[in-house]
Amino acid sequence: MDDIDPDAQPSMSVHEATQKVLRTDLAIGIGGAVLGYAEAGTALFDVLPVVVGFGLLTGITVAVVEHDAVPGVYPEVAALAAFIVLSGVVAGLMTLSEVSVTLVLAAVLSGFGVGVIGNRVLYGIVFDVPAYRLTRVREQSSSSSR
Repeated sequence: MDDIDPDAQPSMSVHEATQKVLRTDLAIGIGGAVLGYAEAGTALFDVLPVVVGFGLLTGITVAVVEHDAVPGVYPEVAALAAFIVLSGVVAGLMTLSEVSVTLVLAAVLSGFGVGVIGNRVLYGIVFDVPAYRLTRVREQSSSSSR
């Protein structure tokens, strides 16, 4: 059984953790945005409000989870609740929209990518990456190096 030494220093510096977060999240965001565009092409402009709206929802959701903004609730629980809400939004969009399900899902995927990119640019380039996220990355690094 591995005991965790609370006085042990993480194996990764803050700068290294920040760089890892930036690389990972920007790759996820760019991948989502590009895949959504690859699926729908210029038809995404027909559902631009869905792309923008879902991008905003995603960016806000990630910020809420990373900033531990819900007092008394573990960030993982907040993330699960946010996932359920976002899934409900997607289901509502598919039900209420007059366009094809494929186009709505492509718009949601692109919006997700744009939201992740926007959040990471704001909290990674303009402002510092939230401490919660850096701690998680550093913990994962130290546990995987054992």
